[in-house]
Amino acid sequence: MPPAAGAFFRSFAVIGCLACPLLAHAAVTGGLPGPVRSALLGVPLLALAFWAYARPGTRIYWLAALVVISIATLLFERGHGHGIVIAYGMPHAAAYLFMLWLFGRTLVSGREALITGVARRIHGSLEPEIESYTRHVTVAWCLFFLAQLAGSALLLTYAPLATWSLFVNVLNVPLLALMFGAEYLYRISRYPGHPRTTLKSTLRAFARHG
Repeated sequence: MPPAAGAFFRSFAVIGCLACPLLAHAAVTGGLPGPVRSALLGVPLLALAFWAYARPGTRIYWLAALVVISIATLLFERGHGHGIVIAYGMPHAAAYLFMLWLFGRTLVSGREALITGVARRIHGSLEPEIESYTRHVTVAWCLFFLAQLAGSALLLTYAPLATWSLFVNVLNVPLLALMFGAEYLYRISRYPGHPRTTLKSTLRAFARHG
């Protein structure tokens, strides 16, 4: 693929990722025509299908989740017109439950915390205070995932759908970015002499971890 075409498709993907949550929120609040709403119902299901295909070790579980979410989406859309809530709410919950499990299992006594392992892959040997800090960062991320799950459940139960959708669809990525940014700023202020890492190297080390 020519570089220009690759850049175009990457830009298109970024625009799509930014626009989809806003369109989903508009669909929940009734601000979109029927055909657009129907098309949006399939976006998270398609994303989940690609995720399942890319994870051969756990593919059967993710495909089972895809079937359950698809059926629930269809039933809720036909029965209550709330299929969009299932289509976006359940993948949101599944993603954060998976991340909570992925991070939390490494906090068991005798295991190396996930963020500690990622830092070790990037920097090699770690000082004891950095090992302790990265373990606490792993705990902080687990608390963040729990807060996302609890916030979504509470808002869906007690708040208007528009408020829940704002949290799940619109604020999801900004809250993730805020968590990343807050941890980074705290780290460079507390450990100014610790080597800096790029987001690309961090993501590469995270992908190779475990």
